Formats: sequence, C-alpha cells, structure tokens
Amino acid sequence: MSGEESTRELETQREDVRQAAADLVRGAVEALDGTASHTRGGFDGCESAFPDEFRSYQYNASGRVDVGPGAARPFLDALGPVLTAAGFEEPVLRERPGGQSLVAEKGQIVAGFSEFPEQGDYVLVNLRGPCVEVPKDDRDKWLNRRDPSPYL
Repeated sequence: MSGEESTRELETQREDVRQAAADLVRGAVEALDGTASHTRGGFDGCESAFPDEFRSYQYNASGRVDVGPGAARPFLDALGPVLTAAGFEEPVLRERPGGQSLVAEKGQIVAGFSEFPEQGDYVLVNLRGPCVEVPKDDRDKWLNRRDPSPYL
C-alpha cells in the first residue's frame, strides 16, 4: 500500500471511529442519565517492526461516562441497546479482571463498554479500528501523530 493510500485509509478510519464513539457516548449518557468525560482518541501501533517502530497502525477512541444517581447496576444491562442502535452487531458480555465488558463489532470497528463495580459508578467506552500497514518511510509520522481534540 502506498503512503497516500494508507494515509487516506487511516484518516477515514479516524473519522469513522470518532463518529461511532460520539454516538456510543451520547447513547450511554442518555441510558444512564450520566455525564461524559475524557473523550479522546489517537493512533496506536499494532504490529511492531522493531523497537520504537510499528509496521501498522489503528485509530483508538476512549471515553468515560459517570453514571447518574437513578441508574441501577449492572450498568451494562442498559448499554446493549445503545450498541445495536448505533449499528453494531449483537454485543457479547465478557469477564475481565475486576469487572465485565460488553463488546460488539460494526464492520471493522470493535467497540466495548466496561464496568468495574469496585472502582466506582462509571462506564468506560473504547473503540478501535483495524490495523493498516504503513510504508516504512511514513512510520515515524504515525508513531508521533497526536490527536488532541476530544471527539465529543
């Protein structure tokens, strides 16, 4: 893949993941009568080529929804419909250390809501796009690329 093609693919992925993340955070805020914070994203390396260099990159977005006083545990019960309303496939519940995640896919985007009951009344939102191989001459550019603006 040429540098121009990989740049176009990663920029498109960035917009798709940011839009999906915004939709999911808005839906979670509404479902849990909560507030959103820490809505950010950026490019991360996937496959290492050697120290401090990656062969491929993907766009990741994350956020946090602090749950309102009227929401009941488990918070993830209210979020399956948020995923499907945003066009994601039927979500799957997965156990993880200290909590659970509700994970679903939409095309090549993977999204998840995570709840950690012992840590507080909030839900984390994480999305990632597919890995895209980048030509050797462009790898440093993606490793150091910053995305400072929140998506919501």
